[in-house]
Amino acid sequence: MKLCMLLLILCSFIFAEENIMQQLTDTGRIEPVFKDGKYANPTPSVKVNAWNAFSSRAKNKAKTEPSEPLPTDSVNIAKAFPESKDGLHITWLGHSSFMMQIDGVRVLIDPVFSKNISPVPLFSVKRFQEEPPISEKNLDELPFIDAVFISHDHYDHLDRQAIAALEPKVGFFLAPLGVGKILRDWGIDSAKVREYAWWQEGAIKGLSGQILNFACTPSRHFSGRNPFARNETLWASWVFRGKVHKVFYSGDTSYDVHFRQIGYHYGPFDLNIIENGQYSVHWPSSHLMPEDGVKAHLELKGNYMMPVHWGSFNLSIHDWWEPIERVSKEASEKGVNLLTPRIGQSLSIDEKLTTLPWWKDFFP
Repeated sequence: MKLCMLLLILCSFIFAEENIMQQLTDTGRIEPVFKDGKYANPTPSVKVNAWNAFSSRAKNKAKTEPSEPLPTDSVNIAKAFPESKDGLHITWLGHSSFMMQIDGVRVLIDPVFSKNISPVPLFSVKRFQEEPPISEKNLDELPFIDAVFISHDHYDHLDRQAIAALEPKVGFFLAPLGVGKILRDWGIDSAKVREYAWWQEGAIKGLSGQILNFACTPSRHFSGRNPFARNETLWASWVFRGKVHKVFYSGDTSYDVHFRQIGYHYGPFDLNIIENGQYSVHWPSSHLMPEDGVKAHLELKGNYMMPVHWGSFNLSIHDWWEPIERVSKEASEKGVNLLTPRIGQSLSIDEKLTTLPWWKDFFP
């Protein structure tokens, strides 16, 4: 029974995308396909062998988790969310969760506080850290957050525990189409929830009085919080445009033409936050290989690149340190300004930035 359930989950993960030919609008912008109540990526998914993928997991000998808990910095709230209305300040909270203050507007991206992100307790996916940098235990330290942005509905990006804990401190919850229903079902006030299609733009006025413009943009992934309800909600990346600064967040994605399109319409960016990790040759249409992440960054026309989606959870079959090692090597060869903060560390993008390969202290 356990074997059948694991195979079912794996197959639904691999074949989540429909094989539909690429469709472009007359503006040259790639659009999702919506058919029979489900979304699909316009670019066809790569066909893979489900049994080979399952066998690779069963036979995997990679060190997918660190031998000891990885450290987290104690978040400096004054540095993460300074009183100044200027500047771009980023704090990585592990995996794809981070805090950002962009030209005076405060946001949280894909906040996850849980120690285990598996929907099935039998298949535990535990955090590499003993505690996340921000959790219900120190939530009182956070100031009012103007908005929470969600990229898609997977458990490692949409965490019910975090959403419930944050709700009293948040002005708006902004998400791709369909995800709003999940939030409302969890008890979030409908007045706080906004949903967006690809290329739809919006703006919020922060408590500081500053305006943040944003755009919901494409990614190449899939959705669903269980194997029986796939692709009923949209997945997305996000563009953030403050008074001075611009930031791109990839969400979960594999490589596709959307990076060039987003770079053309909205670039260049001060910072690109790019998915890096949980990839495999067995599901090439769902996640970026590290080298493709660097390629995407260059097409987006970014200054700094910050790799995320690694360092906190194991969802694949590679060594836990492999994503950051590979992306660091590729970035060095391509002359890319790579930022590799510690989990919990805050960076001010306008300052002279140096980050260290801290992870090397924790693998052989």
